[in-house]
Amino acid sequence: MAKKRVKYLTSTPKRSFIKALIWETISFVITLIAIYILQKDMGVSLKFTFALTIVKVIFLYNYERIWKKIMWGKVYAEINSRV
Repeated sequence: MAKKRVKYLTSTPKRSFIKALIWETISFVITLIAIYILQKDMGVSLKFTFALTIVKVIFLYNYERIWKKIMWGKVYAEINSRV
């Protein structure tokens, strides 16, 4: 029986960064609204939100890159398969 050739699709660092950036944009808005509701001061809300966003993007990017290296839950499949 011939062994099927398979390809493994993975993420590039650029993809991980873009994913982190998009998620943090959504998170930015949520955080800004939450802090504004609590503080009633847009200046304070923006300062906290910007600081948190920078830290969270760095951590999320590294988190994504670490998970890329973990093989648990990954499968090998042919391109265009429904796996």
